Amino acid sequence: MIALLFISLAIPAATALLLMLFRTSLNQSNARWVACCGSVVAMLFSGLLLLQYKTQFVRPLEAGVIPLASSVDAASAVQPRVEYRQPWLKTGERMQLEMYFGLDGISVTMIALTTLLTFCSVLISWEAIRDRASEFYAALLILETGLIGVFCSFDLVLFYVFFEMTLIPLFFLIAIWGGAERRWAAIKFFLYTLAGSLVTLSGLIYVVLHVSREGLANPTSLPALSAWLALHPLPDAMQLTLFLAVAAGFLIKVPVFPFHTWLPLAHVEAPTAGSVLLAGVLLKLGSYGFLRICLPLFPVACVQTGLPVIGLLSVIGIIYGSLCALAQRDIKKLVAYSSVAHLGFCMLGMFALNVEGITGSVLQMINHGLSTGALFIIVGMIYERYHTRMMDDLSGLATRLPMIACSMVFISMASIGLPGLNGFIGEFLSLAGMFKANALYAALATTGVVLGAWYLLTAVQRVFFGTLKEPHQHGHSNDEITDMNPREFLALAPLVVLCLWIGVRPAGLIDIVEPDIKAIAVLFESVSPDENIAALHSDAMYQSAER
Repeated sequence: MIALLFISLAIPAATALLLMLFRTSLNQSNARWVACCGSVVAMLFSGLLLLQYKTQFVRPLEAGVIPLASSVDAASAVQPRVEYRQPWLKTGERMQLEMYFGLDGISVTMIALTTLLTFCSVLISWEAIRDRASEFYAALLILETGLIGVFCSFDLVLFYVFFEMTLIPLFFLIAIWGGAERRWAAIKFFLYTLAGSLVTLSGLIYVVLHVSREGLANPTSLPALSAWLALHPLPDAMQLTLFLAVAAGFLIKVPVFPFHTWLPLAHVEAPTAGSVLLAGVLLKLGSYGFLRICLPLFPVACVQTGLPVIGLLSVIGIIYGSLCALAQRDIKKLVAYSSVAHLGFCMLGMFALNVEGITGSVLQMINHGLSTGALFIIVGMIYERYHTRMMDDLSGLATRLPMIACSMVFISMASIGLPGLNGFIGEFLSLAGMFKANALYAALATTGVVLGAWYLLTAVQRVFFGTLKEPHQHGHSNDEITDMNPREFLALAPLVVLCLWIGVRPAGLIDIVEPDIKAIAVLFESVSPDENIAALHSDAMYQSAER
């Protein structure tokens, strides 16, 4: 299984290298076919990885057999089921860094989502990218490599390297192939996320140095670090300070209100493929960082500060993002602000700090990637045909573009959270988890569901229904505009199918991620903010041993 993981990681990197080496000899057609083949192969191998993971670890659980995790750190809340560990740097007597790659249920699903959305991004860029196509697809595939690397890294140094690596290709995707304000959007994106990441790095370095001085030989190993901190808890004040430092980069990456101001501009100016991967996967690096690092390492700080503060900011983000989306006339900016609202549900569920909430958060990460990625694809289809995204310029397009209109209605319903589609189960579990933790936050957040239906259905009504209204095409007749073609259908169809499948049968996905969620949630069972940190960790150790 580890071979499949390395192949999934290496193929996009190798394809990107091939595109860059032969960029002068590859024309637009050849470049996109090379990129398409590389993305398809990576997607197939990640699919095989997911199926093999389910066969080896999920089905034994369903049969009542508990497969052992690979890591020797059995007390850890971070527990890869498959791992590859190779020491690569030893400094002094007490610090050893590792090449530590691994998989658990959460990471394997996020890798599959990444490869799927990259394939869709290549297809949707087929005709849109005509200038420097080799460099464009190379940047797209390097971004895919960085994203996969984040999800399979169980070493803090590796995690941070891949986390930062994702900034560079997206910066160029926006700055070179973006819209009129692309340079400012790229600079703002880069500066915001880099500044937060440096604060996160400072917090991680302090944690590593502290535990190294106390005797942990491999302090950058996430399972070892989590297990060690369970036995040797940090003082409350230190834990709170480190939580705030490490969380800084993740708060900006999600982004949580009020750190969201870089996101709408980046979405609007990015090419369609950049928006799909930015919304579908890149924003999830923030919530994934909280899940992988902050919750296991700083549980008391999460209870005492994360729940009241980040929970409140999530509620504000849900309402604020929804109201901003409602006020937009640019349909792409509307979808961008909807991401702020939907990711508010993701963070709300996570900081409910119980199984229901964290499960809803993980599902929301995946569901938002599918539905919002599909929304950006549809907006890209409309822009390619009419060269405008302004809702005031468009009306009644369902008579001209019936397949695109049907897709937009379906995906909007999935994004709203219609029962039977994927958005419902994620929002429901996130709110259910928060109702157990803080009923007021949950009640306020439910208004976001109503507002979400308001702004999305308003956009659908304005653009696709009513009297036909199309902007004049300079040099072309509107009669030449056609409905969704087979390439666009192939890019959108997998997302539509998964939105329906997860909505009808969410257990198939929950069974994969739930064991790893329970390992984290057990840290917070029966613990209030006033309880002693030692009691928290001893209870977690006892329950982990029983499991």
